[in-house]
Amino acid sequence: MADHVHPSDQDPPALGPRQQALLTVLREADAELTGQELHERLKQGSQRHGLATVYRNLRLLQRSGLVRCRKLPNGESVYAPLERDDHHLTCVSCGHSEPLPICPVASGGLGLSKVLLQGFKPLFHTFEIHGLCSSCQQSEPLAHD
Repeated sequence: MADHVHPSDQDPPALGPRQQALLTVLREADAELTGQELHERLKQGSQRHGLATVYRNLRLLQRSGLVRCRKLPNGESVYAPLERDDHHLTCVSCGHSEPLPICPVASGGLGLSKVLLQGFKPLFHTFEIHGLCSSCQQSEPLAHD
């Protein structure tokens, strides 16, 4: 079974100074960041980035396979460097998100062989299970059984 090629296994694409600054902030962060949080952190540094520029460069970093994005239940996107392979259990009621201790997709965990991918070249993946956390199950025991 063939695993996908991780972008770090290839020569990294040439990055502009703004993209490099974004990637550095993401790598130094303890957690995923929203575009707004990235914008705020970059404003504290020497380079000035407009919010639209931050989002434009995040899309370029995603297409280069260096940054991944996931959507929160409130619709907001959060970003992390690709080497941080975090996956989550996310409550659809309160929005709490708990990281999984392992990556269920890595090393062919879901059996994504060349046959299944049909020529598709993966750059990154996200894996998230949506449901109700234990607190919300206790406060909303209705039709969720």
